[in-house]
Amino acid sequence: MSGFIQGYVMRTMLQATKLAAAALILATTASVASAVVPPPVQVTLVGGKAIQQKDGRLYEVDPIAHKVSPIHVPAVIERKLKASLSVVFPDDHSRLIDKKEYVLVVVNHSSSSNPAGYCGSGEEGTLYVFELNGDEAVSRFSVPVRSCLKDYDLANNSGQASEYRAIEWKDAPVGIQIRWDVYGDASDVSHFYSFQNGQFRDAAK
Repeated sequence: MSGFIQGYVMRTMLQATKLAAAALILATTASVASAVVPPPVQVTLVGGKAIQQKDGRLYEVDPIAHKVSPIHVPAVIERKLKASLSVVFPDDHSRLIDKKEYVLVVVNHSSSSNPAGYCGSGEEGTLYVFELNGDEAVSRFSVPVRSCLKDYDLANNSGQASEYRAIEWKDAPVGIQIRWDVYGDASDVSHFYSFQNGQFRDAAK
């Protein structure tokens, strides 16, 4: 782990702590103007560690030991992460389900290799549900969540929140709720993926 990466991640974690404190202060001030709520910069894990990302790589951060370690993923996922335009965390906490820990990650790629063509500056985004096991992460479920080519995007609550907030953990029943804006449709489209028998499944099937 290079000193540059470790320094960057630790600075980002400190920044996240400051942002959280600032958000608490702002939340108690009635006169504060509304602003778009950004997606989390890290995911807090069970036990107090956190996961962050930089340059298409995932890292585990231990703020107590001041240690930063890379998260190892399968080769196919590693290639997708490295080729991505951005990596985003929809939720700032992991979920412990049946004694296994899961993290939500959205990986965005360019819609087209031709910047001047259709959707040249657009993006295609896929949600991955990673199961963590020590310093390894394995994808247990994935689903496309945004697409310029297919004309749908995550709902953004009329611009008041990051669109990635449209992806939520649910506790009863356990699963993942996703809300979309489908262009040309007057209302949001919502879908639930439940956790059944050790797997995430489309609840509608």
